[in-house]
Amino acid sequence: MQKGEGEGDRGDTGEARRQRNRLADAYAAIDSRERRFSPAKLAALVAVTAEAGLNAEAVLAGTNLDRAALAAPFTLTSPHQFLTAARNALRLGGAPDLGIRVGSRLHVSSYGMYGYALLCSEDMARAFDVAVRYHQLANGMLDIRWAEGDGMASWVFPDLDEFPQSDVDEPLYHFLIDMQFAVHATLIKDVMGNWCAPARAMFTQAEPPHAAALAEVLECPLAFGQPKNTLSYPAAWLTRAPQFANPMTAAQMSAHCARLLEALRWQAGITRRVFQELTRTPGRFPEIEQIAESLGMTSRTLRRKLEAEQTSYSELLTSIRKALAMDYLTTTSLSTEDIGLALGFSDAVGFRHAFKRWTGRTPNEVRRDGAAP
Repeated sequence: MQKGEGEGDRGDTGEARRQRNRLADAYAAIDSRERRFSPAKLAALVAVTAEAGLNAEAVLAGTNLDRAALAAPFTLTSPHQFLTAARNALRLGGAPDLGIRVGSRLHVSSYGMYGYALLCSEDMARAFDVAVRYHQLANGMLDIRWAEGDGMASWVFPDLDEFPQSDVDEPLYHFLIDMQFAVHATLIKDVMGNWCAPARAMFTQAEPPHAAALAEVLECPLAFGQPKNTLSYPAAWLTRAPQFANPMTAAQMSAHCARLLEALRWQAGITRRVFQELTRTPGRFPEIEQIAESLGMTSRTLRRKLEAEQTSYSELLTSIRKALAMDYLTTTSLSTEDIGLALGFSDAVGFRHAFKRWTGRTPNEVRRDGAAP
């Protein structure tokens, strides 16, 4: 029996699990703002859009970055900053094949030790495993996995409803999927050699205007309107060695990537620590002064640190309250008065006004529809 089924859930109520899931969704959005990654992807996006005549400052609007920062080797960026720039580029008239062209710019040298670990892998299968195991080091915008079956080793990319960021709309999603297909095809050629083109590519979307550009980059047959987004290679190739395979260096790089990943997980930014303080005790939301004291700093310093990470105490508190309010309204029969009190409001009127401001809907409308806006 796996943990989480049966004995792993003893004493754990459905309500507690649902609340954890709501808070996990809220935290995913907050976590995406932490600056921990190389600006390589952003730099590629800006370079491609500049070639298309888009203004770099307009593409970077809202990211708190400029072209000089992207050229600095020690600048750290967040997934949120990349998504903001990508949205800007699409809004400004980025071409339909923008994702492909950005993905094609990203080679193994764009990924530091992660890329080097791929290059040194003993065989193609191990390179695929390394790519999944240490994907968090690559500033990935979506989850990746691969599976073997029917004579193929296939990469599977998520559908829109499986995407970790809930505010990703369809145009941005298709941009990211196109980019991921191009990134995979490019990196695998870097690792294995130019001979290593995919056998086929399958997309859930209908055939887009830039299908010819996709075919040119992927160099394989394409199929649209499919159940899953997959990029497939012959499974017989899994035992082939990359062109720079080195078992000893591969083991060293794997250990190094494991240490980097562990450091990344423990290197909690101030945003994460404030989020943890706000969710530590159900129903209690400490003031910023209390949190600052528990973190060993003044409230002024804490505000400044949160601002540097593009958030604020009030934004974090709102995201948590909204997540919990949605859970209470859609899964319990608690009155709006009781929900308001549980969320720290002095009365139901204050809660209703705040909820309408957060979602554009009233608590009764959400409860009637039984779904988040």
